[in-house]
Amino acid sequence: MPRPSRLAVAVVLGGLLSVSGCATVVSGAPTADPAPRPAVGRGADPVVWVDKVCGAVLTYTTPVLAQPNFDGADLAGIKQRLSDYLAASQTGLQQSRDQLGQVGASPVGGGDDTITRITTGLEKLQTDITAAKAKVDAADPNNVPAFQAALGDTQTSLQQVTAPDALGDLRTSPRLDKAAQQAANCTQLQGITAPR
Repeated sequence: MPRPSRLAVAVVLGGLLSVSGCATVVSGAPTADPAPRPAVGRGADPVVWVDKVCGAVLTYTTPVLAQPNFDGADLAGIKQRLSDYLAASQTGLQQSRDQLGQVGASPVGGGDDTITRITTGLEKLQTDITAAKAKVDAADPNNVPAFQAALGDTQTSLQQVTAPDALGDLRTSPRLDKAAQQAANCTQLQGITAPR
């Protein structure tokens, strides 16, 4: 009878060792994975991250789109309502910037650059709105021609202001674009910013 080859013996011994090893490893209670999926950065869920980004942008769009109603207001009332509107816009912009600073590292390459572009756009917009508010607050409603000129300048300035295109920035990355299509805040933002 031929002697078994060394390879066959090694395979049989390896099988026996693996079976006996399994018996000792399996015994006991199962435990949770010691390394859960990270909340931010590489390996995190891009949909959750993108949803936070769009949520931060929504924070400023709400007050900016709530433009004041000047019906029935005298010049002093117009000044106050416009100043209040611009102040609310400033607050919303600052809150958006604060929230963007808290979304954490991007799970996808290029996402951190997107945050930088959006934040830079918000800073510029906040500076422009602050300048417009200063003009309105300095205007004297008792000097009608000067007040009208100040309002005209403010309107011209605000028409030239460009808001950051957060969704456009997210679309520069195919993975972030796909995530944005599944994120509720991005869907809401798309509805607000879509051309009518």
